[in-house]
Amino acid sequence: MLESRPVYERPGYRTLIGRIRNNVRTYIRKQIDLPKQEIAEILKANLNAAKWFGIAFAFGLLTLISFAVFVIALIAIWLPLWASALIALVLFAAITSFLGYGGYKRLELRGPTRSIQSFKETVRWAKARVLGRNAS
Repeated sequence: MLESRPVYERPGYRTLIGRIRNNVRTYIRKQIDLPKQEIAEILKANLNAAKWFGIAFAFGLLTLISFAVFVIALIAIWLPLWASALIALVLFAAITSFLGYGGYKRLELRGPTRSIQSFKETVRWAKARVLGRNAS
């Protein structure tokens, strides 16, 4: 016959320590998951900026390949060939810079601020509750 353990109104120290251990493990796991999630959100937001950089790069190459000869030949009607090539180079660089700047403006460079704030709150809580210090 199986004997069951008696059920007490209040759990013993072994049970309480086990619960604390499990809660600490869960808390640490969640503290590790928060920065991962936040960094994933940052990378997802920066994907939009990467698309703009990609478009700027592709447009820069296509512009240089497709219109270089035409623009140089058009300008060469009035100026020497070397001057028309220089003007075309400056024009293409300006267009590429404009599109690259558009991607740069959409770029988000920041750290995992929610994780840092959560860690600071944990330290304040630990000082107040565990160490008996003031939360400031």
